[in-house]
Amino acid sequence: MLDRIIRIIKLDFPVFKDIESDPKATQEAALIVAAASLLSGIGAAVSSEKHFMAFLSTVLSGILGWIVWSYVSHFIGGVLYKSQGSFENMLRVLGYAQAPQLLGVLGIIPCVGWIGSVAGAILSLIAAVMAIREGLDLDSGQAIIVAVVGFLALLLVSIVVGTIFGVGAAITGAIAGAISGK
Repeated sequence: MLDRIIRIIKLDFPVFKDIESDPKATQEAALIVAAASLLSGIGAAVSSEKHFMAFLSTVLSGILGWIVWSYVSHFIGGVLYKSQGSFENMLRVLGYAQAPQLLGVLGIIPCVGWIGSVAGAILSLIAAVMAIREGLDLDSGQAIIVAVVGFLALLLVSIVVGTIFGVGAAITGAIAGAISGK
């Protein structure tokens, strides 16, 4: 697993063919997504006034976003390009593509931590396009289109989860303020 993560970070994208054909890589991909989400959640919590809500929102968005992006990519690839790739293949390759987001933990560094988070997100997006290309056997242009549609679905999940937890944070703050008499 570590070798594959390093290959992805080094932009050695043929690794996605290995991941696609390895059934045990689904569980490994889930671990990568969970770890990336947790580390990004820690980074978000440290840089937010609403620590717990930021953490929870980031973790849930990461995990749910991975599932939604995988499903949407599988669906769009099948409908538009008649791809024969499976949903499980998409879970594997897109889960591994999130490995660069492990840099999200750098968000805890004041003033400059966001740079590591942004770099990880950009690398992850590039890796996702290559993962979709390999996982669905598409050309690069088709993979970009599928990735954009899937990424928009991921953003929608993040917005919905963030809104739910933003409202939850506001309600919790109002209750806490009422209890303390402020």
